[in-house]
Amino acid sequence: MNKTAWKRLTKRTEFYIFIVLIALIAGIQIVSGGQLLEPTTLVTILRGMVVDGMFALICLIVMISGGFDLSFPAISAFAYSAATTICVNQGWCETNPLAGFLLAILFGAILGAFNGWIIANFKLNTMIVTLGTQTFFTGLTMGLFQMKEITSTLPASFRALGESYFFEVYNSQGQRSTLTTSIVFLIIMIAVTSFVLRKTMFGRALYAIGGNEVSAERAGYNVKRIKFILYVAVGALAGFIGMVRVCLARQSIPKAMVGKEMAIIPAVILGGASIFGGEGSVFGTICAIGLITVVSNSMLLVGIDSYWQNFFNGLVILIGITISAVQAKRQRR
Repeated sequence: MNKTAWKRLTKRTEFYIFIVLIALIAGIQIVSGGQLLEPTTLVTILRGMVVDGMFALICLIVMISGGFDLSFPAISAFAYSAATTICVNQGWCETNPLAGFLLAILFGAILGAFNGWIIANFKLNTMIVTLGTQTFFTGLTMGLFQMKEITSTLPASFRALGESYFFEVYNSQGQRSTLTTSIVFLIIMIAVTSFVLRKTMFGRALYAIGGNEVSAERAGYNVKRIKFILYVAVGALAGFIGMVRVCLARQSIPKAMVGKEMAIIPAVILGGASIFGGEGSVFGTICAIGLITVVSNSMLLVGIDSYWQNFFNGLVILIGITISAVQAKRQRR
């Protein structure tokens, strides 16, 4: 690697996040007496990254465009609750979960289109808009439609998908852990998001809009249409991810997504996405999710109370915002 490439690499936030992740793994491995790198722990960490990793990717593309979406957990909750309720009431999805996933994607796309229409047409602050729609969508789920928890009556195909795995491993105490097949969804989403952001006009448009919306419009990008498509896509994906979570948890609980954005958005910022838009990468985002997941799953290994996770998440927010502000200041220079 030449000096120019190395200098460019060391200026990227994700490079340091990756170094911190490796150092953290090594440190916890020593402190925990070698428990972190046991196959069962590693498989559990990978399993824990599936849903959060996919949510982080949809947050990433929104932040690259210069926006914030606080409503994706509420969209996800409505989509999977409505889809699961319909499947249960109609007796669908006992042998195939496809109908449930399609319904969740449809409901998510409709709610995402509502976000996109407001943001694209009225050019309002995305954080304020999605904060409002988050409350509205939660009201639809819990108030108007009064979605109920579904556990024992969950369609058999949902349970089968959630329980399916590639292989199983055991630790020295005989505890079992399985690598869920749902990790394929995360891998596909990583590949597709990377391709879209790096190789397509839509991805370049998102970076351009996030960098400077006025300049992007002058360059010929249809900002209004791109923003609308973006939020429709985010809504549809939120619905899909919600159904993956239902299958993995083997239960549909409308309240389960409350506050999810407070864990995901800081991770995306920590991974190198700028709060001002125009910056961010898939690699950095996945490294940051890996970092947070490792810490969350390692607290019990090193004897730290799980309540400290809130402290860690708050620290991540502060560090992420500071990094983003410093990056913006350097660019202005």
